[in-house]
Amino acid sequence: MTSPRPHELLQAPFTTGTARQFGVTAKQLRSAGWRQVVHGVHVAAETPDSLELRGAAIRLVLPDDAVVGLTAAAWLHGADVRDRRIDGVEVIAQRGDQIRRAGLTASSALLEPGDVVELFGVPVTSPVRTAFDLARRRDLIEAVVGVDAMLNRGNCSLDELVRYVAAHRRWRGVRYADAALQHAEVLSQSPMESRQRMRLVLADLPRPRAQVPVCDNGIPFAYIDNGYEEWRVGADYDGEVHGERWRYDLERQERVRDQQWWHRRYTSLHITAGWRQMVRQVGGALVTAGWRPGLADHAQEVHLERLSRALSA
Repeated sequence: MTSPRPHELLQAPFTTGTARQFGVTAKQLRSAGWRQVVHGVHVAAETPDSLELRGAAIRLVLPDDAVVGLTAAAWLHGADVRDRRIDGVEVIAQRGDQIRRAGLTASSALLEPGDVVELFGVPVTSPVRTAFDLARRRDLIEAVVGVDAMLNRGNCSLDELVRYVAAHRRWRGVRYADAALQHAEVLSQSPMESRQRMRLVLADLPRPRAQVPVCDNGIPFAYIDNGYEEWRVGADYDGEVHGERWRYDLERQERVRDQQWWHRRYTSLHITAGWRQMVRQVGGALVTAGWRPGLADHAQEVHLERLSRALSA
C-alpha cells in the first residue's frame, strides 16, 4: 500500500531533511511518487520540468558566494548537456576547494564583471562564460557538444563566444576552446547530433551540414541531422522519442530515399560504442557517391575562414 504524500511537499522542491520532518523516509523518496531534481532535492513525480523548477531546486543547496557553472549552468540556460552518470551540481567559487558538500562539484575560478547573471534567484555564469568554460574541456567531442548546445539553446552567439575567447588568450585551456570553435555548429539540435557529426569529422570524413533540407518539387519535407548535399548522403540521430513515431519516421525515410539520397538513422548506441560501424557505412556511401579522401571540404573551409576573420577583427 502506497503511503500518503504530505500536502506540504507537493507544492515545490524540498530537501531530504525537509522530507524527514514530514515523515517521508529516504526509501520512500525512491518510490514512484517522487523524483530527484538534483542530488538531495526532490519533487512530486508529476511535477513538470521547467527552468524555474531547476532554479528553485538548486537554490536549496547552493552555498553562499558560489555560482552555478559548467553543465549545471547550461542546464539552467536551457541547454541540457549534463552527464547522466553524475547527479551533482557544478559550482564555481574563488575558493571552491573549500566547498565540501554531497551533491556539489566545486571548482575555483576567477569570475569577471559580466560573467555572472541571476536566473530564477540563482547566480549563474552568463551564457558566453558558460560556453567558454564548456569549450575548454579536454575532450574535444564533449567540448563541441557543450558549445553547440549553448549556441542552439543557451542564448549565446558564435560571434560573442569568438570575441570572448580572443579576449582571454592567456586563460587555461584556451587551446581546447580554439579547437572546439573550429567545429561549432549553431544548427545542431541535440548533443547526440553533435557527437554524430564529430565522429564523422574525426574519422577524416568531410564535415556534414546540419539540418539539411530534402525537397520534393522544391518544397522541403524533411531535414537531415547531418547531411552531405553534394553526394546526397545523410545520417540522422533517432532518440527515444522516435520510438513512439516509428511509422512516421519510416515513411519519411522512404520519401528521402525516393529523392535519390542514401539515408540511415542511428541510435545513441551507434554513435557511442558502435561509432566505427556508422563511420564505415557513411564513408562507404560517400565513396560510392563520388567523394574521395583528400578532396577539399568546402563546408569546413568556409567555416574556418569565417572564424579566422572573426578572431582577427
